Parts: sequence; structure tokens; C-alpha cells
Amino acid sequence: MKLILIDGGPASGKSSLGHMLVNAIKKQGEQIILLDLDSYVENYCLTWKWENEEQKVKDLLKAKTDFANAINQSLESSASVIAIGDRFMSKDEVSNYINKLRAKVSVQLFHLNVPFELRKQRLHARGPHSLINLEQDQQDREAVKEWPGYVYANVSSIEQDTKNLLKLIQEGQGLIQNGK
Repeated sequence: MKLILIDGGPASGKSSLGHMLVNAIKKQGEQIILLDLDSYVENYCLTWKWENEEQKVKDLLKAKTDFANAINQSLESSASVIAIGDRFMSKDEVSNYINKLRAKVSVQLFHLNVPFELRKQRLHARGPHSLINLEQDQQDREAVKEWPGYVYANVSSIEQDTKNLLKLIQEGQGLIQNGK
């Protein structure tokens, strides 16, 4: 059992790749689930539009707590987990996150690196989304000098990227905590 964290900005392919990876890993006979932070946020605010900043902060904190609890429960029931939605742009963010895990499991982290123009195309294909500031996210990501985990260029077809990432997972790439 392991925890696979997939980080990437909006329109980097986290959800699409996460779903495909879960299906591929299940075909190999492993028990695995996909958990997406966005679905936990939507339990508190379906529209992602809050009446005020204070409520937004409270709801996001509750969603992150629920998300972490779901990850812990899944790992404790011997299922591997692919978790998407949280940002892991520094070693401190990763350490803080891992320290909240109750189960001692192997943790792999993959950052989806996608050129800005391709992200813009993908976001445009999804339709308008007023809450995403793609330019700011890109600036934040470009400012990171050393990424923890493995940086993966998610630029091929979804099928090819799934195969490539599955191979990297099986090889133990992106390992940031050994479960032993």
C-alpha cells in the first residue's frame, strides 16, 4: 500500500491522469482509490464562490481536514491512494503533509509540468472558470527552484502519459518517504 501524490496547476491533467492511473493499477489487481481535494471543497461550497473571505478560509480548512482523514482511512484499510488537489511546492509543505499520516506508507510525489500555452488551451477547452488565475499559478510554479519528488512533463496523449507515469510509479520514482 502506498500514497501517490499528484501535484500540478489548474489544467495540468491531474484529474484525467489520476482516473486513468487508478484504472490501470486496478487492472493489475491492486486495491487503489482516487481522492480529489476539490470534491471535499465542494461539500462545503459547491459553487466555489464564498460570501466572504472568512467563510472561505473556514470551508477550505474543513475540506483539507476531511481530505486528510479520508486518505488516512483508506490507507488504514489497506488501500493505496492517489491524492490530487493539494499543492506541494516545497519540502516543508510535503513534510507537514506526511506528518499528518497515521499509517507508515511509502509516499511518491509527482509534479505535472505542462507548458503554459498548453495549460491555457486545456483550460479554454473546459470552458470559462473565473476562479482560476492561471497566470499567477504559473508564476508561482516558475519561482520554485527545487521541486521535491519527481517532475513529469505531462504533454503526451493521456494514454501515453498514463503508461509513462505508471512505469515511474512501479520503478519507485518520486519516492519521498519509504514506508518501512
